[in-house]
Amino acid sequence: MTHNYFAMPYNISVPGFPFTDYDSYAAQAAALKDSFGDPVEEFSIECLDGDNEVLFNALEVTQATLEQWFDDFEGLDGDELIKAIYLAEYVTCDMAEILSQLEDVALFEGDAQTYVEDYIEDCGLLDDMPENLRYYFDTEAFARDMLLGGDITEVDIMGSTYVVWEC
Repeated sequence: MTHNYFAMPYNISVPGFPFTDYDSYAAQAAALKDSFGDPVEEFSIECLDGDNEVLFNALEVTQATLEQWFDDFEGLDGDELIKAIYLAEYVTCDMAEILSQLEDVALFEGDAQTYVEDYIEDCGLLDDMPENLRYYFDTEAFARDMLLGGDITEVDIMGSTYVVWEC
């Protein structure tokens, strides 16, 4: 998907320009001159649309980090996009840290209660317990304890709830 961006010069006498990739930005920025014929050097960069707008804003992309954005982050989607947003917004990692930590983050789409129920089932934690006693196991309290203990984190990203933990 093509994303649309806008570069707004800090020099108010010069109009901004739209762009879709780094080469387009660099060419237009290099050619931009103010009314005195001086080059315009500083821009505020905005993401106008696209799935990665949340990540773009979380990373606080500037003209200094724009090339890295296009090289490493613009193409992220699916779980990698959600992980990157989590690392940027909730862990406050910078761009370099995010790239090195993406594989260390695990995701579950849903709330903590549902995660715990699936976790207990998948791991067989209650298999050795007599069946008539399994119903007394409090999954809600277990989910709360995992959240409070920092084992998992429940976050809302782009309208969905995720349980996140670091491997």
